[in-house]
Amino acid sequence: MLSCDDIAAAWLSHTDLAGDRAAVGLLSRAISPQEFALKRDSLPVTAAADPATASAILELLQRGQVPTMAAIRTLTAQNEMRREAERIERLGRRAQRSIDDFGRLLARLAHEHWMTHGIGPTRRDILSSEPVTALLEERIGVIAPNAVKHLWLIERAQRAGWIASNANPQSLCAARRFHAAKYGNRVSLRPVNAIGTLVAGHLAAHLDEHGRPPRWSSLAYDLRDDRGRRVFHDTADARAQQLWLTTAEWVVVEDDLPTPGRRGRRALTRMNRG
Repeated sequence: MLSCDDIAAAWLSHTDLAGDRAAVGLLSRAISPQEFALKRDSLPVTAAADPATASAILELLQRGQVPTMAAIRTLTAQNEMRREAERIERLGRRAQRSIDDFGRLLARLAHEHWMTHGIGPTRRDILSSEPVTALLEERIGVIAPNAVKHLWLIERAQRAGWIASNANPQSLCAARRFHAAKYGNRVSLRPVNAIGTLVAGHLAAHLDEHGRPPRWSSLAYDLRDDRGRRVFHDTADARAQQLWLTTAEWVVVEDDLPTPGRRGRRALTRMNRG
Protein backbone atom coordinates (compact mmCIF):
# COMPACT_ATOMS: atom_id res chain seq x y z
CA MET A 1 0.00 0.00 0.00
CA LEU A 2 1.30 3.44 -0.91
CA SER A 3 2.19 5.75 1.98
CA CYS A 4 0.92 9.32 2.07
CA ASP A 5 4.46 10.42 1.21
CA ASP A 6 4.38 8.23 -1.90
CA ILE A 7 0.99 9.63 -2.90
CA ALA A 8 2.19 13.19 -2.36
CA ALA A 9 5.43 12.60 -4.27
CA ALA A 10 3.53 10.99 -7.16
CA TRP A 11 1.17 13.92 -7.47
CA LEU A 12 3.94 16.51 -7.25
CA SER A 13 6.04 14.65 -9.81
CA HIS A 14 4.04 16.35 -12.58
CA THR A 15 4.48 19.84 -11.15
CA ASP A 16 7.24 22.41 -10.59
CA LEU A 17 7.63 20.98 -7.07
CA ALA A 18 8.69 17.52 -8.27
CA GLY A 19 11.36 16.15 -5.94
CA ASP A 20 10.82 18.91 -3.34
CA ARG A 21 10.96 17.02 -0.04
CA ALA A 22 9.58 19.89 1.99
CA ALA A 23 6.56 20.14 -0.31
CA VAL A 24 6.04 16.38 -0.12
CA GLY A 25 6.04 16.59 3.68
CA LEU A 26 3.48 19.41 3.74
CA LEU A 27 1.20 17.67 1.26
CA SER A 28 1.45 14.44 3.26
CA ARG A 29 0.21 16.26 6.37
CA ALA A 30 -2.80 17.42 4.40
CA ILE A 31 -3.55 14.03 2.82
CA SER A 32 -3.29 12.05 6.04
CA PRO A 33 -3.41 14.37 9.06
CA GLN A 34 -4.23 11.51 11.43
CA GLU A 35 -0.74 10.07 10.87
CA PHE A 36 0.62 13.27 12.40
CA ALA A 37 -1.89 13.24 15.27
CA LEU A 38 -3.77 16.16 13.72
CA LYS A 39 -7.54 16.44 14.12
CA ARG A 40 -8.76 17.89 10.84
CA ASP A 41 -10.32 16.77 7.58
CA SER A 42 -7.97 15.04 5.18
CA LEU A 43 -7.32 16.36 1.69
CA PRO A 44 -8.86 13.95 -0.85
CA VAL A 45 -6.41 12.98 -3.54
CA THR A 46 -9.20 13.56 -6.08
CA ALA A 47 -9.27 17.27 -5.08
CA ALA A 48 -6.27 17.86 -7.31
CA ALA A 49 -8.38 16.97 -10.34
CA ASP A 50 -9.98 20.41 -10.14
CA PRO A 51 -7.63 22.94 -11.79
CA ALA A 52 -8.47 25.75 -9.36
CA THR A 53 -7.94 23.49 -6.34
CA ALA A 54 -4.71 22.08 -7.79
CA SER A 55 -3.43 25.62 -8.35
CA ALA A 56 -4.32 26.60 -4.76
CA ILE A 57 -2.53 23.51 -3.41
CA LEU A 58 0.66 24.40 -5.28
CA GLU A 59 0.46 28.03 -4.18
CA LEU A 60 0.11 27.03 -0.53
CA LEU A 61 3.01 24.57 -0.80
CA GLN A 62 5.19 27.27 -2.39
CA ARG A 63 4.36 29.48 0.59
CA GLY A 64 5.42 26.69 2.94
CA GLN A 65 1.86 26.09 4.17
CA VAL A 66 -0.04 22.83 4.62
CA PRO A 67 -2.78 22.73 1.93
CA THR A 68 -5.72 21.86 4.15
CA MET A 69 -9.22 22.08 2.72
CA ALA A 70 -9.88 25.17 4.86
CA ALA A 71 -6.70 26.85 3.59
CA ILE A 72 -7.59 25.95 0.01
CA ARG A 73 -11.08 27.40 0.34
CA THR A 74 -9.72 30.62 1.86
CA LEU A 75 -7.03 31.03 -0.80
CA THR A 76 -9.45 30.23 -3.63
CA ALA A 77 -11.88 32.87 -2.38
CA GLN A 78 -9.06 35.42 -2.04
CA ASN A 79 -7.82 34.69 -5.56
CA GLU A 80 -11.33 35.07 -6.97
CA MET A 81 -11.72 38.40 -5.20
CA ARG A 82 -8.34 39.56 -6.50
CA ARG A 83 -9.17 38.51 -10.06
CA GLU A 84 -12.49 40.36 -9.88
CA ALA A 85 -10.76 43.46 -8.50
CA GLU A 86 -8.22 43.30 -11.33
CA ARG A 87 -11.03 42.91 -13.87
CA ILE A 88 -12.86 45.94 -12.49
CA GLU A 89 -9.61 47.91 -12.54
CA ARG A 90 -9.17 47.07 -16.24
CA LEU A 91 -12.75 48.14 -16.90
CA GLY A 92 -12.09 51.34 -14.97
CA ARG A 93 -9.20 52.16 -17.27
CA ARG A 94 -11.51 51.57 -20.21
CA ALA A 95 -14.06 53.90 -18.62
CA GLN A 96 -11.37 56.56 -18.24
CA ARG A 97 -10.81 56.53 -22.00
CA SER A 98 -14.48 57.54 -22.45
CA ILE A 99 -14.68 59.78 -19.40
CA ASP A 100 -15.79 62.84 -21.37
CA ASP A 101 -18.79 60.92 -22.71
CA PHE A 102 -19.62 59.60 -19.25
CA GLY A 103 -19.01 63.00 -17.68
CA ARG A 104 -21.19 64.80 -20.21
CA LEU A 105 -24.02 62.34 -19.56
CA LEU A 106 -23.70 62.44 -15.77
CA ALA A 107 -23.65 66.25 -15.85
CA ARG A 108 -26.75 66.43 -18.01
CA LEU A 109 -28.66 64.00 -15.79
CA ALA A 110 -27.59 65.84 -12.63
CA HIS A 111 -28.56 69.20 -14.15
CA GLU A 112 -31.97 67.91 -15.20
CA HIS A 113 -32.54 66.49 -11.71
CA TRP A 114 -31.74 69.87 -10.14
CA MET A 115 -34.06 71.66 -12.55
CA THR A 116 -36.89 69.26 -11.71
CA HIS A 117 -36.39 68.62 -8.00
CA GLY A 118 -34.21 71.44 -6.68
CA ILE A 119 -31.66 68.91 -5.47
CA GLY A 120 -29.14 66.54 -7.00
CA PRO A 121 -29.62 62.81 -7.61
CA THR A 122 -28.06 60.21 -5.36
CA ARG A 123 -24.98 58.47 -6.70
CA ARG A 124 -26.77 55.16 -6.68
CA ASP A 125 -29.72 56.49 -8.67
CA ILE A 126 -27.63 58.23 -11.32
CA LEU A 127 -25.26 55.28 -11.79
CA SER A 128 -28.16 52.84 -12.16
CA SER A 129 -30.14 55.07 -14.52
CA GLU A 130 -30.99 53.69 -17.95
CA PRO A 131 -28.83 56.18 -19.94
CA VAL A 132 -25.74 55.42 -17.84
CA THR A 133 -26.38 51.67 -17.98
CA ALA A 134 -26.74 51.85 -21.77
CA LEU A 135 -23.51 53.84 -22.17
CA LEU A 136 -21.67 51.43 -19.87
CA GLU A 137 -22.80 48.48 -21.97
CA GLU A 138 -21.80 50.26 -25.17
CA ARG A 139 -18.34 51.38 -24.02
CA ILE A 140 -17.37 48.75 -21.45
CA GLY A 141 -19.71 45.78 -21.66
CA VAL A 142 -22.13 44.21 -19.24
CA ILE A 143 -21.12 44.83 -15.65
CA ALA A 144 -22.90 43.79 -12.46
CA PRO A 145 -24.92 46.68 -10.92
CA ASN A 146 -23.12 46.34 -7.59
CA ALA A 147 -19.74 46.66 -9.34
CA VAL A 148 -20.48 49.91 -11.21
CA LYS A 149 -19.47 52.03 -8.21
CA HIS A 150 -15.99 50.48 -8.37
CA LEU A 151 -15.43 52.05 -11.79
CA TRP A 152 -15.23 55.40 -9.93
CA LEU A 153 -17.20 57.14 -12.69
CA ILE A 154 -18.35 59.94 -10.37
CA GLU A 155 -14.82 60.62 -9.15
CA ARG A 156 -13.29 60.42 -12.62
CA ALA A 157 -15.93 62.73 -14.10
CA GLN A 158 -15.42 65.13 -11.21
CA ARG A 159 -11.67 65.29 -11.78
CA ALA A 160 -12.36 65.92 -15.48
CA GLY A 161 -14.50 68.93 -14.55
CA TRP A 162 -17.92 67.65 -15.65
CA ILE A 163 -19.60 67.34 -12.24
CA ALA A 164 -19.11 68.49 -8.67
CA SER A 165 -20.21 67.15 -5.29
CA ASN A 166 -19.36 67.37 -1.62
CA ALA A 167 -20.11 65.44 1.57
CA ASN A 168 -23.73 66.61 1.67
CA PRO A 169 -26.39 64.15 0.46
CA GLN A 170 -27.58 64.72 -3.11
CA SER A 171 -25.11 67.54 -3.74
CA LEU A 172 -24.13 66.14 -7.16
CA CYS A 173 -24.43 68.81 -9.85
CA ALA A 174 -23.19 69.76 -13.31
CA ALA A 175 -19.85 71.55 -13.22
CA ARG A 176 -17.62 73.81 -15.31
CA ARG A 177 -17.26 71.81 -18.51
CA PHE A 178 -21.00 71.20 -18.81
CA HIS A 179 -21.76 74.91 -18.59
CA ALA A 180 -18.84 76.06 -20.74
CA ALA A 181 -19.47 73.53 -23.54
CA LYS A 182 -22.19 75.64 -25.15
CA TYR A 183 -19.81 78.57 -25.64
CA GLY A 184 -16.90 76.73 -27.22
CA ASN A 185 -13.67 78.75 -27.20
CA ARG A 186 -15.50 81.98 -26.46
CA VAL A 187 -14.85 81.29 -22.79
CA SER A 188 -11.78 80.01 -20.95
CA LEU A 189 -10.81 76.40 -21.59
CA ARG A 190 -8.61 76.21 -18.49
CA PRO A 191 -9.03 73.09 -16.27
CA VAL A 192 -11.66 73.11 -13.56
CA ASN A 193 -9.24 73.63 -10.65
CA ALA A 194 -7.60 76.53 -12.47
CA ILE A 195 -11.03 78.09 -13.00
CA GLY A 196 -11.90 77.69 -9.33
CA THR A 197 -8.62 79.29 -8.32
CA LEU A 198 -9.11 82.17 -10.77
CA VAL A 199 -12.55 82.90 -9.38
CA ALA A 200 -11.40 82.73 -5.76
CA GLY A 201 -8.39 84.93 -6.53
CA HIS A 202 -10.51 87.58 -8.24
CA LEU A 203 -12.97 87.62 -5.36
CA ALA A 204 -10.19 87.93 -2.78
CA ALA A 205 -8.52 90.75 -4.71
CA HIS A 206 -11.82 92.63 -5.02
CA LEU A 207 -12.42 92.29 -1.29
CA ASP A 208 -8.93 93.59 -0.50
CA GLU A 209 -9.31 96.56 -2.83
CA HIS A 210 -12.92 97.55 -2.22
CA GLY A 211 -13.73 96.02 1.17
CA ARG A 212 -16.78 94.27 -0.26
CA PRO A 213 -17.53 91.39 -2.66
CA PRO A 214 -18.18 92.14 -6.34
CA ARG A 215 -21.59 91.77 -7.92
CA TRP A 216 -22.10 88.77 -10.18
CA SER A 217 -22.31 91.07 -13.18
CA SER A 218 -18.92 92.56 -12.30
CA LEU A 219 -17.39 89.09 -11.84
CA ALA A 220 -18.75 87.97 -15.20
CA TYR A 221 -17.49 91.04 -17.03
CA ASP A 222 -14.09 91.53 -15.40
CA LEU A 223 -12.70 88.04 -14.84
CA ARG A 224 -10.30 86.77 -17.53
CA ASP A 225 -7.90 83.85 -17.69
CA ASP A 226 -4.18 84.07 -18.48
CA ARG A 227 -4.97 84.23 -22.19
CA GLY A 228 -7.44 87.06 -21.84
CA ARG A 229 -10.53 84.92 -22.35
CA ARG A 230 -13.60 85.49 -20.25
CA VAL A 231 -14.23 82.87 -17.60
CA PHE A 232 -17.98 83.44 -17.84
CA HIS A 233 -19.88 84.28 -21.01
CA ASP A 234 -22.20 86.70 -19.24
CA THR A 235 -23.92 87.32 -15.91
CA ALA A 236 -26.48 84.58 -16.52
CA ASP A 237 -23.66 82.11 -17.13
CA ALA A 238 -21.89 83.15 -13.93
CA ARG A 239 -25.14 82.71 -12.02
CA ALA A 240 -25.68 79.30 -13.59
CA GLN A 241 -22.22 78.23 -12.44
CA GLN A 242 -22.79 79.42 -8.89
CA LEU A 243 -24.07 75.98 -7.90
CA TRP A 244 -20.95 74.00 -8.75
CA LEU A 245 -18.63 76.72 -7.48
CA THR A 246 -20.33 76.67 -4.08
CA THR A 247 -20.72 72.87 -4.07
CA ALA A 248 -16.98 72.45 -4.68
CA GLU A 249 -16.33 75.16 -2.03
CA TRP A 250 -14.48 77.50 -4.35
CA VAL A 251 -17.06 80.15 -3.52
CA VAL A 252 -19.41 80.92 -0.67
CA VAL A 253 -22.38 83.24 -1.19
CA GLU A 254 -23.28 85.81 1.46
CA ASP A 255 -26.18 88.22 0.90
CA ASP A 256 -26.28 86.99 -2.69
CA LEU A 257 -22.68 88.11 -3.28
CA PRO A 258 -19.76 85.73 -3.94
CA THR A 259 -16.72 85.50 -1.67
CA PRO A 260 -13.87 82.93 -1.59
CA GLY A 261 -14.93 79.58 -0.15
CA ARG A 262 -12.90 77.23 1.99
CA ARG A 263 -11.31 75.43 -0.95
CA GLY A 264 -10.69 78.71 -2.71
CA ARG A 265 -8.91 80.16 0.31
CA ARG A 266 -6.76 77.05 0.63
CA ALA A 267 -5.73 77.27 -3.03
CA LEU A 268 -4.81 80.93 -2.66
CA THR A 269 -2.77 80.20 0.48
CA ARG A 270 -0.80 77.54 -1.38
CA MET A 271 -0.18 79.97 -4.27
CA ASN A 272 1.07 82.66 -1.88
CA ARG A 273 3.45 80.21 -0.20
CA GLY A 274 4.84 79.24 -3.59
